Amino acid sequence: MDAILELPPDLPPHDPAPLHAVTGRTIAEWPVGTFVENICPLVDGSFAISVLSEARIDRVWTSGRRETLIQLAAPVTGLVFVDDHLFAAVGVPDQAPWSVWRIDPENGSGEPWVDLPDAEFLNGLAILDPATLLACEAAQGRIVRIDLKARTSTTWFVDKRLTKAPAAPFLPGANGLKLFGGHAYVTSNGRALVLRIAIGDDGKAGPVETIATRLRADDLAFDENGNAYLCTHIGHSLDRLNPTGERIALAGIAEGMAGSTACAFGIVQGETEVLYVTTTGGIIAPPGGVLQPARLVRLEVDARGAPLAPKLAETVQ
Repeated sequence: MDAILELPPDLPPHDPAPLHAVTGRTIAEWPVGTFVENICPLVDGSFAISVLSEARIDRVWTSGRRETLIQLAAPVTGLVFVDDHLFAAVGVPDQAPWSVWRIDPENGSGEPWVDLPDAEFLNGLAILDPATLLACEAAQGRIVRIDLKARTSTTWFVDKRLTKAPAAPFLPGANGLKLFGGHAYVTSNGRALVLRIAIGDDGKAGPVETIATRLRADDLAFDENGNAYLCTHIGHSLDRLNPTGERIALAGIAEGMAGSTACAFGIVQGETEVLYVTTTGGIIAPPGGVLQPARLVRLEVDARGAPLAPKLAETVQ
């Protein structure tokens, strides 16, 4: 039996999608038991990858070369790249406080940039504008607005659908977050939902709608046609959800998706139609009861990735 079916029976269910596997291969591996959490493309074609279980960020090249970028005192659960700096959500899940660090990817130096004393579990990060991030708050059912210039935070959006499912408090609520087409897309993991929140011209949150149910996803990415690519984590797949709501799996356990956590398109020439996926090897729910190595997997998806941020017309001072 698939591990996802062994969750509490009163938990909102997840429907596995039919598999139409694409070409893929493993780029890098970490030892069994390593929890690899987030991925962020850097301008030289490498990737910043957070290793939650080791409280560090690794830098990985498509050749498979890997090195430690920075060691931190607490886990990293979200990454974005803005104005030549990497911003990382740092803290202990389900414990306050949290902070967003600013890190120089060239030399690995970093410092706490914005303190969030009331946050309990920051998760996915996204760029709202050149000086503003949005962050999922996986414990409190909200999305936080982070001002990188003022170095302050406020609640941007709150909704019960983003809270943890009562039947499974060990699963996060609001989890993955990406912006596309004037909307913020957020996965609600325990509740097996994907929500879409309109973004007003003033940057404020507008109306919200549910665009997918029975879909338990972690992080996600978009191609330029509006297809969402979702890591199902304990579902052990990488799914594509098109704008009409149709969903297929592009990779499963055989393609290295055990514990798929996050994905990102390459951003340099020759890599923009390649999706890179991080995995845990199945730490929470090992497929078939067998824990695998954590991986970075390269998938050829035949679609160009959408920009991760608006055109940055100004820099963060």
